[in-house]
Amino acid sequence: MRLEPKHHTIIATDVAKSSGRNDALMVRMRRDLREILSETLERQGLDPARLTRVDDGDGYRYLVPADVAPPHAALDPFIGRLGIELRMHRVAVHSGLLYAEPEGTYTGVPLKDCARLLDADAGRDLLAAHPEADLVLLVTDPFYREVVGSGASLDPNAFRAIRVSVKETDRTGWAYLPNVAPAAAGEPMSPAPTIEAPSGVSIVGDRNTFHGPIVGGDYRHG
Repeated sequence: MRLEPKHHTIIATDVAKSSGRNDALMVRMRRDLREILSETLERQGLDPARLTRVDDGDGYRYLVPADVAPPHAALDPFIGRLGIELRMHRVAVHSGLLYAEPEGTYTGVPLKDCARLLDADAGRDLLAAHPEADLVLLVTDPFYREVVGSGASLDPNAFRAIRVSVKETDRTGWAYLPNVAPAAAGEPMSPAPTIEAPSGVSIVGDRNTFHGPIVGGDYRHG
């Protein structure tokens, strides 16, 4: 049987320190999280009924098909709106090809990569170090370079590199704390990805916006 994968954006959430809650608090937390996620998606014009929702126990995972919304829609304004409602949450975002299984479930390596990103200690450590943060957004290195680096949503310079070391996974990820600048926290600004334009001009991001599809800064002819 030939496999027919479909591109999805994965949005996974997890509540910090959820293990300290009793049953009654867990029930309330999960109900509130469901309502907040659904309302935030609806305000962005995304119908939760068209998305696949997976119950992960301490949070929920939404799978957004490419024909419903592009990957950058999971970042802006979704993360900003979500941060207004949530406190001390981790949100991981990744995208890739997923394969449909019986009963409406999906499988694929991107799901594993997103789960490892969400489980990494780096996200918990950032929330502990910055209690003023509403949440921490975590993205994989491919997602950072292909989606964030395109300039279509959040500023690449607002992200900081993190280490994702979970089980057999040991790789680089990227983290964004809304309203907490890396420089303000005494951390180096993350370098924006260098984007090669079709004309052969090398564009290096520095927060200056051109009147075109690329966000960048100083340019030099290659």
